[in-house]
Amino acid sequence: MKVDIVRFAGNKSFSRRVLVNIVQVKPGALAMEALLDEDARTLEEFYRNEGFFDVQVQKGLGVVTQKVVATFYIQEGVRAKVADVGFEGNRAFTAERLKRVLKFGARTPFSLPSVKAGTQSLRNLYLNAGYPFVTVEDSFERRDTLVLVRYRVEEGPRCYIRDVRVRGNKSVRTATILQSVEIKKGEMFSRRRLEEAQRRVYAMKVFSRVLFYVTPDSLASDSVVVRFDVVEGTQQGIALGVGLETPPSRALFSVEWEHNNVMNRGQWLIAEVMFSPDLSKNYRSSFDLTWRVPYLFWTRVDFQSHPFFYYERFDSARQREYGIENGLQKDIAPQLRLGLFNRLRLVADTSRGITNSLALSLIYDSRDNFFDPQRGVYFQPGLEVAGGILLGENDFVRGVADIRVYQSLRRGFVFAARGLGGRVIPYGRSASVPYYEEFSLGGKNNLRGYPDRALGPDTARGGRYGPVILNASVEVRSPYILRWVGVIGFIDWGQIAGQRDLKLRGFEVGAGFGLRLRTPVGPIRLDWGKRLKGAPAGDWGRIYFGVLHAF
Repeated sequence: MKVDIVRFAGNKSFSRRVLVNIVQVKPGALAMEALLDEDARTLEEFYRNEGFFDVQVQKGLGVVTQKVVATFYIQEGVRAKVADVGFEGNRAFTAERLKRVLKFGARTPFSLPSVKAGTQSLRNLYLNAGYPFVTVEDSFERRDTLVLVRYRVEEGPRCYIRDVRVRGNKSVRTATILQSVEIKKGEMFSRRRLEEAQRRVYAMKVFSRVLFYVTPDSLASDSVVVRFDVVEGTQQGIALGVGLETPPSRALFSVEWEHNNVMNRGQWLIAEVMFSPDLSKNYRSSFDLTWRVPYLFWTRVDFQSHPFFYYERFDSARQREYGIENGLQKDIAPQLRLGLFNRLRLVADTSRGITNSLALSLIYDSRDNFFDPQRGVYFQPGLEVAGGILLGENDFVRGVADIRVYQSLRRGFVFAARGLGGRVIPYGRSASVPYYEEFSLGGKNNLRGYPDRALGPDTARGGRYGPVILNASVEVRSPYILRWVGVIGFIDWGQIAGQRDLKLRGFEVGAGFGLRLRTPVGPIRLDWGKRLKGAPAGDWGRIYFGVLHAF
């Protein structure tokens, strides 16, 4: 027979949700006495590790209202507390300093996992303070309902880095790699610094593997040699994109060429061409070129130049855009980047076509994966000022904030949410902001179920625009089935408003579901979205195809 229900009785300190993840027996599993006995022992071990040294767990198996019920009867007993935390062998740090690293202390409930975590925290403290060969061992002694916790530290010598070496690179210059490493000869050893250097070398996008090793220096007992072993990956490639959007029926074609090691100096060069025709013989086309120079003038400042061209034909009208965006970016802290950009844009076939602006942006990014994040936060506020002393033909100030949150759920599901808000305000010579500098909303990346540029009080060039934007999206993403295909459900909200007509009831809503196909360069997505507010007759929703998640 099979188990229908799993119950716990007597558990006061831990909820059923915690305990059910510890036992092996689950609803639908075979009701085996051996398995229940093993689960009872597992529960006792869990409780003892959490300070319930006198715990007793008995199992029971019975039938209640024609349901097979497996019950674990738990007698928790008294939970032991930490009497004191002591240290041996510590010379570099006082006991009080070491105690501040721990997540527990005297009179807190005893937890063996917390003690083990403290061992690693103490080791990290020493590793980041110049002690590469430190060892930390933990032990505890029980005295009735009190526990004495002891840590024994063997610090080893405090070391400096005598040399930094690179092995395995073939085309990328060693000097270029060492520039990204940023570790200098003679500086104090720090494990954190080496891990940050490893991430920076990975970020060059030319290596498939980056490892580092620390070995004692044969010439001096207080110094070490650090070696980075790298394996070069593909440094350039071509990506072809084909898509379809409906309604209205529109094809999407793109070609992108990327080189991540121009002149063997780790510089990036990316060229992309896009062409998108519809059945009415209208079309859009664009060309973008991006050149990125890391460590400009051997500093931690990155330089980026982005010339672009855009052409759109809509009925008898056409729009041509030319421009270039140049900027500097600098990492000012781990996961925090500051950017300053100049954007020069010419929109032909208009009376006020020249925009020259300066934009300041801040990016905080703690996502665990750029292509397919499972947890973390991305936050980017920005401020742009156009015209004034920068000249051009348009004077305005634009403020935008974009936040994205990712959180892992049970069973491999991921919750993802995004919020976007912005406003552009004219000043000086401009009584209004031209439509092409306003916001638009609708389409596969922000408000699915609606056409591109579907919302806004201002109508121009085949779309709607406005000076105020509010946009939010929520997605629940399933784990990849057989490691390659996933399912998502989503709901999007959005509104484009005028300067003074933002209304809570003015939000448009779209919802739907989609598929995600896992690839080495990020997921390929196929979404179906349906507008939920004011949908016209015969609206069956829209299908979107693209690369990477919507956010």
